[in-house]
Amino acid sequence: MESQSTDIKIPADYGGRILSGNYSVELKQRISQSIFQLKEVGNWGISSYFYVAAWRQKEKIIWYEYMAPVLLSLLSCSCREAAEKFRSHVLDQRTYSCGVGEVAVEEEILSSGTLRETGENIRQKRVRSGRMEAIYKIDLDVINWLKDSSVLETWQDDDICLSLGCLVDVSKEMEQKDQLFQENVIVNRDKSILVKAERTEALDSMTARLCHEIRNPIVSMGGLVKRLVKQCDAESKIGRYLQVIDQEVERLEKILVGFSEYNRPFELNREVVVAKDLVSSVLGLLKTEMGQLNIKVFLHCVDELPSLFVDRKLLEEALLHILKNSMESHHDGGEIMCSVEQQAQNMLITIHDQGVGIKEYHKHKVFEPFFSTKIYGAGLGLTMAEKVIALHDGSLEIQTAIEGGTRVVVSLPLVNYVQ
Repeated sequence: MESQSTDIKIPADYGGRILSGNYSVELKQRISQSIFQLKEVGNWGISSYFYVAAWRQKEKIIWYEYMAPVLLSLLSCSCREAAEKFRSHVLDQRTYSCGVGEVAVEEEILSSGTLRETGENIRQKRVRSGRMEAIYKIDLDVINWLKDSSVLETWQDDDICLSLGCLVDVSKEMEQKDQLFQENVIVNRDKSILVKAERTEALDSMTARLCHEIRNPIVSMGGLVKRLVKQCDAESKIGRYLQVIDQEVERLEKILVGFSEYNRPFELNREVVVAKDLVSSVLGLLKTEMGQLNIKVFLHCVDELPSLFVDRKLLEEALLHILKNSMESHHDGGEIMCSVEQQAQNMLITIHDQGVGIKEYHKHKVFEPFFSTKIYGAGLGLTMAEKVIALHDGSLEIQTAIEGGTRVVVSLPLVNYVQ
C-alpha cells in the first residue's frame, strides 16, 4: 500500500530519506518517478541490479533511496542498511581508461581502505563528469565482480547529489580476464627464461673461447717477465717497470680465472651441514691472514639450530669472498663479528666488520661483475657469492651499519634444510 504526500508517491517498502524529508517537490518527484520506473524495469527480468543512491554534497555519508530487492537479498539487509553492508563486502574498485588514440588500457585499482579514505574526493570528481563506471571486486557467495554504471545529478537547492545506476554481474568476464593475464605472465616469464638461457649459453661459449685464446699469451708474457725481473736490478728504473708489468699480468690471470669460474655452470651437490661448522671452517682458512692484519674475529651461534642441506663447497667459497672483502676493508686492524641464527623460516649468517664501509653511491654496483674499488681487485668476489647464494634460493644483503662498518646478511630459506 502506498501513501500520498503532495502528490509524491512513497512506496510501502521505502527505506530512503528524501521522500519523507524536508526537500523540494521537484527532487521528491524525481526520486519517486525513478523508483517507480526502476521497479517496472526490474519486473522485465533483466539481470541487472538497479539502484538510486544519494548523499549531501559536503558529507561523506551515502545512502540508498532504492536498491533492487534481489541485491538486498544477496546482502541480507534492508535498504537503510544497504550502503554500509555493500561497503563491507567491497574488496577493491577498478577503473579502466585509455588516452585519445591509444590502444593500451590502463587499470587503476583502489583497495577498500583507500576507497574509505578518499571516497569523498572520488565522488566529487565523478559528479563533475556527470557519470561513473567502475568494477567492484566483492566477497558475496554467488557474485565476485559487479560492474557499476550510473548517471550523476546535482540538486544545488537541496544540497543533494544523486547516483542513478545499475550493477551488472561480470564475474565470468573478470575471471576470464584474470586467467588471460596469468597466462600472459607465464608466457612472458617462459620467454624471458628462454632468452636468458640462450644469452647465457652464447656468453659461456664466447667466454671459454676468449679465456683460452687470451690465457696462453698472458702466461707466456708472465713467464718472460719473471725471467727478466731476475736478470735486472730491482731498484733500477727498468726493474721497477718490469715489476709493475709482472703485477698487471698476474691481475689479468686472476680476472680470467675469476671470469671462467663465474660463467661455469653450477650443479648443487647438497649435503647435511652444521651452520656453525660451515662458518668456522671458512674462518679457519683465513686465520693466518687475519692475524697478519691484526683482525680479531668473534663467532656467535645459538644452540640447536637446524642443519643445512646445501652445497658445502660452494657456500664456503661464497662466505670466503664475503669475509675477504670484510678483511680488506680494515686498514689498521679491527674486529669482525659473525653470527648464525634462525629467523622465522630463514637461516641468517651475518658478518659485521669495522672497516671503512661502502659508499652509498657504490651500493647498487657491488654485485656487478668487475666492479671493484681495490687497485688489484678483479671485482668478481661478491658477484660470485651472490650467484651461489641465489642458487640456494637465498639472498645477500649489504647494509651500512649505524655503529660503523658494513653488515652483510646472508639469508637462506629453511625449506632447503633438513631438520
